[in-house]
This record gives sequence, C-alpha cells and structure tokens, in this order.
Amino acid sequence: MSLMGCATLKGPATTDGLKEVFHDPGFIVQGKTRKDQQWISETQETGINVLGWKRPHPEGKTYW
Repeated sequence: MSLMGCATLKGPATTDGLKEVFHDPGFIVQGKTRKDQQWISETQETGINVLGWKRPHPEGKTYW
C-alpha cells in the first residue's frame, strides 16, 4: 500500500532531455582497446537509433 503512490502514470516518456545531454560527435570515434570500441559502437548505435544522430561517413567528418 505504501508504494502505490509511485505507480502513477505521468504521461508518455520522451527522449528530449537526453538530446540536451548527449550530443552527436559528428565523426567516427575510435577506442584504444577492443572493449573501448565495443562500448563506443554500442553507444553510437543507440544515439543513431534513439536520438536521431546521423551515421558518420567512414572517410571523414561528413555524413552519408
């Protein structure tokens, strides 16, 4: 009963606040280690899919 106040719906969740915090780097980021690169790749894919970042071009700072 004491937790029922936490279960209220406050409307749909948005990603607008995330767009203010996380910015598209605009270029390909390379990690030093394989683990670094995996984290960077996952983070960038999330930014592309969720926040609408553009996919960086493999030959420079321009986009596809």
